[in-house]
Amino acid sequence: MLAYCLIILALAWKWDRPSYFDWTVSAYFLIVTVLLFIWPASTGTVIKRYAATGIYLCLFAASFLPPVLGFAPFTLQYARKYAPQSVWETPIFVTINRIMTFTWAGIFGVCILVSLYPSIVTQAVVPITIIIGVGVPFNIRFPNHYLKRLGLPPLSVTMAGTGSETVRTEAALSPGNRGSQPVRHEEPVRNIVYKETAMKVLALNSSPRGEGISKTGMLLDALVAGFSQAGAVVETVHLRKKKVNNCIGCYTCWTKTPGICIHKDDMTAELFPKWVEADVVVYATPLYHFTMNASMKAFIERTLPALEPSLINRDLKTTTHPWRHKPPASVVLSVAGFPELSVFDGLSRYVKFLLRDGLLAEIYRPAAETLNSPQFADMTKEILEATVQAGREIAESGKVSPATMQKITQPLGGDFESFAQMANLFWKTCIREGITPKEFHDRNMIPRPDSIDTFMKIMSLGFNPAGAANTKAVIQFNFSGQIEGICHFEIDNGKINAKEGTAPKADLIVESPFETWMDVTTGKSDGRQLFMEQKCKASGDFSLLLRLKDLFGGSNRAD
Repeated sequence: MLAYCLIILALAWKWDRPSYFDWTVSAYFLIVTVLLFIWPASTGTVIKRYAATGIYLCLFAASFLPPVLGFAPFTLQYARKYAPQSVWETPIFVTINRIMTFTWAGIFGVCILVSLYPSIVTQAVVPITIIIGVGVPFNIRFPNHYLKRLGLPPLSVTMAGTGSETVRTEAALSPGNRGSQPVRHEEPVRNIVYKETAMKVLALNSSPRGEGISKTGMLLDALVAGFSQAGAVVETVHLRKKKVNNCIGCYTCWTKTPGICIHKDDMTAELFPKWVEADVVVYATPLYHFTMNASMKAFIERTLPALEPSLINRDLKTTTHPWRHKPPASVVLSVAGFPELSVFDGLSRYVKFLLRDGLLAEIYRPAAETLNSPQFADMTKEILEATVQAGREIAESGKVSPATMQKITQPLGGDFESFAQMANLFWKTCIREGITPKEFHDRNMIPRPDSIDTFMKIMSLGFNPAGAANTKAVIQFNFSGQIEGICHFEIDNGKINAKEGTAPKADLIVESPFETWMDVTTGKSDGRQLFMEQKCKASGDFSLLLRLKDLFGGSNRAD
């Protein structure tokens, strides 16, 4: 046995390096050999009676003595075969292995005591049962249990992408690490289209608004529907419902706990693992100060653990960091209130530099506040249908066709002056009433006209073609008070034409102080009551007066 152990030591030294068990067992048989030469009879009797105990004693010595004497725990040699070199010396990695080593020492110690009774059951069956029934499950479960107690993700996430298949590409997504440039791809992102399993899509919505008023959410829902129709598995996460602390630039995730952030929040425990496992990540953000909002930026900065700290030079011009994890491909979606598509130029430059080859598509929608306005219902329907199509195209081909993108980004009809006039009127109304845009929409309000011109526009926008079917009439308004003037509306079978001035022949004439009638228009006053009080007057076809609610407003009321 001593000769056999020496051969094993020589081979182990040539291939890798001898383990503690190799040295301990060799030392054990060296001692036994010496004792057999000195006291052959008594040594032979002891060895024959306690052969199994001697083996367990070797295992105990190999596990207990090295850490006590200041050497690395014996489990480190095996753990290092499945973990990246960057974590070998980290406190958490060493601590986990130290605890596991002393636990195994305890198991071997119990085996020593049990094997002292000379029986096949106590020397073989019971020790093997303890090792298999206690030691093996402990090995499997303890690391994740320990990490969970620290509020850290499991080993499957911590070690993801660190094996031989790791692609050392530069980042398609910069975590915003301080003092370094965003990392980029050295080679294109892996093919995400032709996969044997369903594509995993993580859709991140950083809008602080809830459903119904979030235009970011409206477009993201459409895009997600397209992904799903193409067979992708999609999970939507609303960042407003998650706790994502700001990166504090401590670099703990690079040194003490490689790949693991120091923060114990939803990002570490839930979102980062999902981000690592995704094939495609959709970053959906409203445009804040011409770029992404703070919630999305915080998320991106917290992906820093996906990088390693070493510096590499991609093209002799750009210094970057290599990936610890294989990066997901990216889609950026954003909405803005301004009507020009160029308002996204700053965000576009940023994400193109940030994501590089990993950026599959940029989906931007200007003038997004019109998406829930009835007068733009047809255009909104076309935009949302095109966004659904974009999701299908990305899932199937990894890009969005120019025709689909043109439908999503199509400009508003009309001129800028009219758009700005209505937008300004909306904000003036919110300020006048002391309400938020959400409260404005919840109350089904309309902007309060502040001139004859804006009154004509509001009434035209609020015109209900269905309610005016088979109607041909001219309605004139004579305004007095602070704002004086006359205008009229020509209605002809579902169409309306607003004109300033007196009509050649009006079927109905309404006379009222301007501010009084604006109260009626915005629903603050009861028109019938005002007519009874003689604050407003009408002449001509009174049936048209009674039909004003059908002709203007109703289900098509402008908002």
